[in-house]
Amino acid sequence: MLEIFQRNVQRIRKGSDGEYIGLCPFHNDTKPSFSFNEDGVFFCHSCEVKGNIRKFAEMIGEEAPDLGNKPVYKPKKAWEPPRPLDPHRWFDVLNQAVDNLLFNYDDIIGDLPWDKSIVKKLFIGYDEDTFLFPYFNHDGRLVNIKWHKKRQIKGHATTYIYPIWHMLRRYRGDKTLYVVEGEKDCISMISSGKQAISFSNGANCTPSDELLAMITSKFNDISVIFDKDEAGKKAEVKMIGLLNGKS
Repeated sequence: MLEIFQRNVQRIRKGSDGEYIGLCPFHNDTKPSFSFNEDGVFFCHSCEVKGNIRKFAEMIGEEAPDLGNKPVYKPKKAWEPPRPLDPHRWFDVLNQAVDNLLFNYDDIIGDLPWDKSIVKKLFIGYDEDTFLFPYFNHDGRLVNIKWHKKRQIKGHATTYIYPIWHMLRRYRGDKTLYVVEGEKDCISMISSGKQAISFSNGANCTPSDELLAMITSKFNDISVIFDKDEAGKKAEVKMIGLLNGKS
C-alpha cells in the first residue's frame, strides 16, 4: 500500500512514532512536513492537506490501490491537551522573537490592523521570517509555539484554542465569540475590540469534544467567520456543525 507514497514523496524517513515523514508533494516543501502511516492516512503539518490513501491517489493523479474490503482509517485517540514546555529551553526563543518584533514593529507589521498592546499581551514574536504565536494553557503555562505556516513544537501540536487562557479568563460569556480561520485573523479581531479565537491546526481541523464543550458551555452567541474562498466556506460550514453538535 505504501508504494504510492514512495513514488511521490521525496526524502522519506521513518519517525520514532512509527509514522513516515517526507517532503509534501502538494506545496513547495523544503523541510519535511508530510507524514503518513501504514494505514494509508496522511497529513501535512505545513499546508494541512490530509486524508486517506484513496484521496492521496486522486490528488496525485494515480489510480488508487486495490484495498479489497480493508477499511482505511486512523483510530481515534482520546484527546489530551498539550503538555507544558520546558521554560528554560523555550522562553529564550520566545523572548528573542518578541524583542525582534517589537524592535522592528512598523516594518514587520506593515498594514496589519493589529493593536500593539494586544501584540504585547499575547507575546507575539517574529522569527524565521514569520510570526511566532505562543500557546498558553488555562493556567498560563507555555504549551506550544507555532511558527505561522511553518511548524509547531514536535509532540505539542495537538489541536488547541488560541488564545485559550484569555477565552477562559478574560472573555465574557454574554458577548459574542468569533471563531476565525487563523491566529492572524484572531489578532485582527481582538484588536478591533472583539472576542475571538482560532485553532492551532487550521480552520478545517476537528476540535475535540472537550474543546468544543469549553466554547459552547460559556458562550451563548458564537459566530464563525472564515475566508470567503471555497476552502474557507466549506470549513466554515463544518465548524458551525461541530459547534452545534452535528459532526
